[in-house]
Amino acid sequence: MSRSRSVLLLAAVSLAGGLSIAPGAAYAADTTTQLSAAQMAAALKPVATASTAAAEGGWRADVAITGDSVPGTASYVVDPSHGIAYEQMRIAGSQRAGYAIAGKGFYRTLPDRTSRAAVKMMGRPTVKYVFTPDSTLTLAKHLKDDAPTPAAVLSDDIDHAGTKTVHDDGSVDYVQAVDGQTVTLHVSPAGTLSGARAEADSFAMTLTYTYAPQTITPPAANSVIGEAQLKRGVWYVQMPAVVKQISYAGAAEARSAARGSTVKVASLRKAVRRVGSMFNTKAQLKMINVKDVRRGVRVSATNPWTHETVSYVITASGKKAAVSRDQS
Repeated sequence: MSRSRSVLLLAAVSLAGGLSIAPGAAYAADTTTQLSAAQMAAALKPVATASTAAAEGGWRADVAITGDSVPGTASYVVDPSHGIAYEQMRIAGSQRAGYAIAGKGFYRTLPDRTSRAAVKMMGRPTVKYVFTPDSTLTLAKHLKDDAPTPAAVLSDDIDHAGTKTVHDDGSVDYVQAVDGQTVTLHVSPAGTLSGARAEADSFAMTLTYTYAPQTITPPAANSVIGEAQLKRGVWYVQMPAVVKQISYAGAAEARSAARGSTVKVASLRKAVRRVGSMFNTKAQLKMINVKDVRRGVRVSATNPWTHETVSYVITASGKKAAVSRDQS
């Protein structure tokens, strides 16, 4: 895939793994000329310069996707003066959004059902965003990596032969065939990129630009949770399953270490503690507790929000390591 196509379809790829968008409004053609690849690149270079200058005060891009696959929409809003960008995507009834703030980090909507269950369990039902700090974040880098900027669409791999159509109002359409798609770049009478369209047999994508100062309000404090705290909550939502899994994994490791011989109590305790410790290290919290009991160990965890305790007992029994739910 060429970079031109990948940049132009960036929003579509983000939305639905490679979909695209509906045709824009038809233009009445006035004068159409053929351009070589070199002529196309030369003609679009000043458009990139003008569009970059226009975007310095603020801009937004709106994307729409239709086709045989799941349709979707996306919006990118950028306020360079305050170093903040916002993006929102909708696919088949689901929605996600996020903010990038220079020198601060990212705010993203809660990613899944487990995360939403976690904030509810934690007594914070108003939380909608998770914050990931990044003091090195710059708006320029974020936009280069994650947004269909006018400069990106107009600066990479645009040297394909095509046509130039000049309309009565001074606007211009540049049309190229790229990797089996028809790509149309719309240029305004002011010489800036006003939109783009990519079409193939089973899909279409439209991209529309607006150049103007943008106002973006970051999420309210009561709607945000830190990434580390959310991860902790998610682990505790999964706590019953985790305790069970560690108990059976520790028992299996003890049996494996015995190699068909009698499972020794000391070996069992060592194996279970190792598995529990590995989990605590991975999760970066001390959730799993392992204590000695007669002929084995008890694995337990207590949810600090609900105060629920889940525990299992693993005991050595001949060549077996028996696991049972502790009901005490």
